[in-house]
Amino acid sequence: MAEKGLYKIMWLRSLLLIILISHASLVLAADWKQVGESDLPVQLEADQLSYNKDTGLYHASGDVKLIQGELDVRSQVLEWNQINGDLMAEGDVRLISPDEELSGSKVRYNLQQETGTIENGHFFLRDQNLHVYGQTIERRGELDYLVKKGTFTTCDGDVPAWKFGASHLDVTLGGYARARNTIFYLKNVPTLYFPYMIYPAKTDRESGLLIPGIGYSDKRGFQYSSAYYQVLGINQDATLYLDYLSEMGIGKGLEYRYIFGNNNAGEARVYHMNVDKVDGEEVDEERYAVEWQHDGTLPGGVRMVADVEYVNDDEYFEDFGTVAEEYNKESVESLFYLSKSWGKYSLLGQLKYTKDLEDDDDTTLQLLPRISFDVTRQRIANSAFYYALDTEYSNFWRQEGVTGERLMVKPLLAASFQPWDVIGVTPELSYRERLYWNISDDSDSDNEGIVEFSTRFSTRMQRIYDQPFGFSGKLKHSLEPEVVYSYIPEVDQDDLPYFDQYDDIDEENQVELALVQRFTTRTEGANGKTAYRQFLYLRLSQTYDLTSEASGQRFQDLRLQMTLLPSDWFSLSTDTTLDVDSGDWTDIAVTAKVQDKEENSLRIEYSYDSEDEIDYGLIDLSVAFLKPVYLIYQQRYDYATDEQLEQVVGIEYRQQCWSAQLSYRDNEGDRSVMLVFTMNGIGSVGNISGSLGGS
Repeated sequence: MAEKGLYKIMWLRSLLLIILISHASLVLAADWKQVGESDLPVQLEADQLSYNKDTGLYHASGDVKLIQGELDVRSQVLEWNQINGDLMAEGDVRLISPDEELSGSKVRYNLQQETGTIENGHFFLRDQNLHVYGQTIERRGELDYLVKKGTFTTCDGDVPAWKFGASHLDVTLGGYARARNTIFYLKNVPTLYFPYMIYPAKTDRESGLLIPGIGYSDKRGFQYSSAYYQVLGINQDATLYLDYLSEMGIGKGLEYRYIFGNNNAGEARVYHMNVDKVDGEEVDEERYAVEWQHDGTLPGGVRMVADVEYVNDDEYFEDFGTVAEEYNKESVESLFYLSKSWGKYSLLGQLKYTKDLEDDDDTTLQLLPRISFDVTRQRIANSAFYYALDTEYSNFWRQEGVTGERLMVKPLLAASFQPWDVIGVTPELSYRERLYWNISDDSDSDNEGIVEFSTRFSTRMQRIYDQPFGFSGKLKHSLEPEVVYSYIPEVDQDDLPYFDQYDDIDEENQVELALVQRFTTRTEGANGKTAYRQFLYLRLSQTYDLTSEASGQRFQDLRLQMTLLPSDWFSLSTDTTLDVDSGDWTDIAVTAKVQDKEENSLRIEYSYDSEDEIDYGLIDLSVAFLKPVYLIYQQRYDYATDEQLEQVVGIEYRQQCWSAQLSYRDNEGDRSVMLVFTMNGIGSVGNISGSLGGS
């Protein structure tokens, strides 16, 4: 009997499936009004199935499963009238689509009119992770819902970290959720009451006011930053900023972003403030800044790039900068160029303007413009010889100091030999011609050519070890000795104007000896793929100077470069130089980093340069193993002056749908405390605007 019953159920399921397919009915995804019109096949399974041809009524009960396209309906009982579109489902009902999910104990719905009610319902909007619960959820149309005696939150779980409860809740997808008689709950504890509130339930960009930011610092005082976001089209938008700084004044800002055809995209920002006070002293000064980034292709395949940054006052970033890369800027640079390539030929036009923020910027040299035409290295027929050509025209301009124009032409001839297939020999010979005119100090037009020659000798020896030191894979050790000879004759260049390093090229007659070692591992992954890792790179080099000026000290500094990558979570790189005569280190650069996949990380940097009197250290620590508590610590220290440059301490508490962060920052001349509270979907409160009025 059991086997006959099972056979009967399977036969009924198959029969009704054939009937439904022949009557092609239900809907694809969440566009319920297409139910009964779609030609997609329908799969309907249940323990018991029946169909009344006269009334057009389908009835299914017992683990009902209906699927058509991306629509998935589950319940214990389901009735659907094919003629008028009425649907009734009971018992753990779930209506699932890619963007949303409806569930409840009982559903009455008209699939043609897209309206209906859900009792003891739950509505879930996936993109926003928005959960809406209600005693009754009424769907009034494709995008509109009315919830009675309900709650909403972006937190998961039976007892969410926070939620809003409301007597009535109107939800418009792509618009807002409007709640009346609203209570804010932490866990299940009522905390605040709002007679009316609006909550975003948007899937597209929408114009409107953004979450304001508040903060405090010694330099700026209390700060309140508000912003308005305006959609200008599918490919454009703008943000207007208005900042109140109690110690400085009122700032106004505009940000514009765009995307056009041919990958043309960019953003522009302007910010302005009439400053009332600086460091407590009354002033009447104007501060403004302009920034523009753009990259794209113009008609004819011409690439256009802009990276423009300009401030009118040398102290702009001292006043508004909040991180080390901003408040201690020494200069700002504006760069604009157009380029066109034809295979191995390229033409580049460039404008470059630099503003010195430390010294008198009237003497800062500007490139207005620089034009270059280059021919990349090309082989001559099938020989071992290659040629290349670099040309460059520069117009040097400044308000005070020598100005003028220069043309450089540098043809190059190179070769590549490998005698006995053992030693690689790559000689290069070039001639750099420099021509000058329109020199502002009344100097005569001049020109000077100079020869440059170099030859590199290199070879490689290697050995492969199987399972060294218990290692499961293979290890390849490569040994690569190099000898590089370079020669530039001594040429009298005193008559030339000096604009950059190409106007006074030093004599060079030296041999560099280097030894490179590489250690590379090979392992077989669990998926059968072979993985290679160069876990250690070492380069030891020293130069022997043959010029007459170095007669008393032929051997120059000894340089050691190393990169260690034993795993994905650890890296170490060093670049050090040792004075062989005094035994003192002249240059040291060390960076070490440890990082796992859980946001635990430690980065340590140290830099030392005896010539430029740099002695600097940095520590950047992030701790995540105390989850849900996260800690950060950053410090920059100048050992040359024995002073702290910057210190940042922060603690953040995170939950699935909210977080709170408290941070303290002490930098050069400014201390600030910031509290940021964030609720997913609502935004954050407490952010302090950065440079150029950005939020």
